[in-house]
Amino acid sequence: MARGADSLDIAELYRRYGDMVYGRCLSMLRNDADAVDATQETFLKAHRYRERFRGQSKPSTWLYRIATNTCLNVIRSRKRHPEDPVEDVGEVVQLQGRTGPRDGLLDDVAARDLVDQLLQGWDEKTCQCVVYHYVDGMTQDEVGELLGVTGAAVRKRLTKFKRQSRERFPDWPGWSQEGE
Repeated sequence: MARGADSLDIAELYRRYGDMVYGRCLSMLRNDADAVDATQETFLKAHRYRERFRGQSKPSTWLYRIATNTCLNVIRSRKRHPEDPVEDVGEVVQLQGRTGPRDGLLDDVAARDLVDQLLQGWDEKTCQCVVYHYVDGMTQDEVGELLGVTGAAVRKRLTKFKRQSRERFPDWPGWSQEGE
């Protein structure tokens, strides 16, 4: 595929990368309906802003970034307009740390609410760093390259995020499972 905005065929990009974008949206939003909507929104944005694609990255990387930003916007929107809010983080922490049979729907709601609460109040660049590093498993240098910043800048954002998140949610059992 040729590089640059003139060569972008959005229908072809959808055929080629639609599943990848959907998977990305589903992993971030943890809800099929929201993931489908975010996937559609991602390709609409790709079409609308295709002139911004300069061919400096692969189309898949460009779409991945649009999808991530679209999902972060959905997460922010959930905080402003909650559909079925969990009353407080204590409930989420209890759900995450419980033993016994798991209720998939309840677990998804709890995990989604925890992610929403963890990302609340952070700037977009920090949210992107957190998602790319902790959700996608990218190295700090890979995240930096994707976002156009240094690995040290990513490290600084992640350190600050982790420190403040631990202060806000000290009882979350995930802290004890995390390697230092």
